[in-house]
Amino acid sequence: MMNENFAGKINGKQKAIGFILLFPLYLYVIPRFANFGIYLLLKYTNITRDTTILGIYLNLICSLLSFVLVVWLLKDFLIDNIKRFKEHFTDNFVYSITIGIVMIYGISIVANMIINFVLGGGSNDSANQLLFEDYLNNGALLMAFQSVVLAPILEELLFRGLVFRSLRDKSKWLAIFASSFLFGFLHIYSALFAGDLSQLIYLLSYGGMGFAFSYAYEKRKTVCVPILMHMINNLVAIILLVFM
Repeated sequence: MMNENFAGKINGKQKAIGFILLFPLYLYVIPRFANFGIYLLLKYTNITRDTTILGIYLNLICSLLSFVLVVWLLKDFLIDNIKRFKEHFTDNFVYSITIGIVMIYGISIVANMIINFVLGGGSNDSANQLLFEDYLNNGALLMAFQSVVLAPILEELLFRGLVFRSLRDKSKWLAIFASSFLFGFLHIYSALFAGDLSQLIYLLSYGGMGFAFSYAYEKRKTVCVPILMHMINNLVAIILLVFM
């Protein structure tokens, strides 16, 4: 019988560092510094002027730096979650690749139906999705590493580990919906701040995906389950985009 308690603990100091330092670093400071570094390279070196290639490297640098900082802060939490996952490996693995994936695609189908109804026919991909596809076409291996390895661990530690666990003692549903909303907002905020308010509709798909991850975390009590679901979802998306 699985322990009803969540695996791992996040103390007050870790929460403070996470919310006060890591989130601003991840969302704003690291990208700005990376952008400035690329600006210097463009100005003083003969590096490629291809903005797509530079964007791929910028994305990877930001993800790597954020990944290192988050794993450093929550390393004990992550280790405890890995142990819990291994203790119930078969149940957790089967849940991830069956119920977990069905939830993701079920919610995505419904969300996309609503989005297509609201926006009309034709291609209705989000700005985030279009940018991802552009990067994937120009740097498949780097984007695969970033999307299948770095992003799932980084984002699940932040949104399911830090956000969800910080709110879980107050309310299960508050934790689920808040972490889902913030996860969805992460994937549209750049376009929103650039003035494209039409991206708000994509909170349905990205937030819905976040809901699947949060619900799975609530059920299985280890963040490794949504990490695995996230990895599988991104891997399948890449395979379909590259080979279909």
